[in-house]
Amino acid sequence: MDDSASKNKLLEVVLNEWDKYEDNSIILTRLINCINNLPEMLENTNTTIIEREKRKNKLEKESEQFIQKFLYNHKFYYHTTSELFFEYNDKNFSLVKEDDVQYTILTAISSNKTLMDWKQKLKVTILKKIKERDIFSCIPESETIQNVINKLHPSICDTKEKAKYFLTIIGDILLKKSNYIYFLHPKTKPFLKALSTLSCMLFGTPNLLNIFKFKYYEHSFTDCRFVDLWEFMNIDNWNSYVKENEALDLFCVAAYYSTRYENADNFLLEYCKDENLKKYALYLKNNTEDDIINHFTNSTLENSVGCSISWKNMQFLWKKFIDGERFQNMFFTTILKNKLIEHLKYDEEKEIFMDCTSKLLPTVSKFIKFWNDNIELSDNINEEIEIDELCSLFTYHTKTNIDENSILDLIRHYYPDIFIDEDKYLLNTKCKLWNKKDDIINSLKKYKLISPLTEMYNDEIPITEMYQTYCGNKNKFTVSKRYFEKFIKEESALYIIEDNFIKVNSFENI
Repeated sequence: MDDSASKNKLLEVVLNEWDKYEDNSIILTRLINCINNLPEMLENTNTTIIEREKRKNKLEKESEQFIQKFLYNHKFYYHTTSELFFEYNDKNFSLVKEDDVQYTILTAISSNKTLMDWKQKLKVTILKKIKERDIFSCIPESETIQNVINKLHPSICDTKEKAKYFLTIIGDILLKKSNYIYFLHPKTKPFLKALSTLSCMLFGTPNLLNIFKFKYYEHSFTDCRFVDLWEFMNIDNWNSYVKENEALDLFCVAAYYSTRYENADNFLLEYCKDENLKKYALYLKNNTEDDIINHFTNSTLENSVGCSISWKNMQFLWKKFIDGERFQNMFFTTILKNKLIEHLKYDEEKEIFMDCTSKLLPTVSKFIKFWNDNIELSDNINEEIEIDELCSLFTYHTKTNIDENSILDLIRHYYPDIFIDEDKYLLNTKCKLWNKKDDIINSLKKYKLISPLTEMYNDEIPITEMYQTYCGNKNKFTVSKRYFEKFIKEESALYIIEDNFIKVNSFENI
């Protein structure tokens, strides 16, 4: 209905009412009064509408300002998968309960009397906006980022570039960008497992160990990357770290890096300043199987007509190569052998690779001969040799330097049945070249004559003091404190006092 028709309709209504009650003066008077008061009533109604609209606009403006100020001052975030709330104080991230978030919102609104009428509406609006703020959209402050980097470097990564690369990989996983397999040293598995448990709890992330692998198994080289983490990090410290809210900092910085650098590969290609890291991480992607075999043969083997390397020794050289390069083994034994046969002359009957040698092999041969000639193994031998003692014995008697890692590699490869306790002790083992017990006994028999401590302690000597004196003797080799104390307590149990002191007169009975 148009305005003209509405106007005519109103006039028609008034005229009809007039005609209807023209003989009723009371009704007509009432009608006249209503019509006379209509302008004032309409004016009052119009004024009320205008004031209400002004108040509404003012409240909406103040509400919007309040919401923006609240969200700026209270950095609450949310993750839709886990349905958890988080808070950031410009230094650290932390979990926060929804009840605490609501309490903070309502407390803030209550401090503004103007907005009290919209209290519940505002609470719902702010809570909705918080749920739209994904935790991974937060840009951490520099202090947070540096704290995370400093936690990783140098305890787990020996350069900051490696720390950034590792964080970006974690971020790719959290943001569901990662399609690659990342290989790490097996000793880092407890750390990754702890991280995986926490990321799953906080963000519903799939198991990180589906992406981080510790052993190669027929993966496409183009999908594989190496990650260089320090395998001798203090796992206990890290397990404690990832169980606390501090680990949230790591995840949030990781997500930030993934967004900033686009993804881990792009970080390497566009932002990484460490060419060695780039080469290492992308080694499998950038090399074929033949390239890798050539790298091995060129770096480890030497041409030598008439010389040969047994398959057993070649396997050891291969292991030294991948360990030295910090690679995971990317070839099964059969494939490795076939690939080497393609590149080297091979006598299948003798199982030797011909016309080649390696500078590592003389040491290998010396160690095998040294072991076979001098090492005794038996369950009946109540002896032990530490790996560093074995290094000293080998170096002294063969005039060939060797480190503990090399000794461990040799034993594990050539004598795989040997049990090595804590990567340090060979139990039920002794060396013919060194009678450890005789060394200790001879030292103790001299102790009573040469040590001024006997009078100081009234002939009851602390075992620790005895060991210090023993170490001060000019022995070719020195037994460990663990072995020394174990021997003393086993041989002189009747003379031990309070578990730490021994009577000097017992030395003559040993």
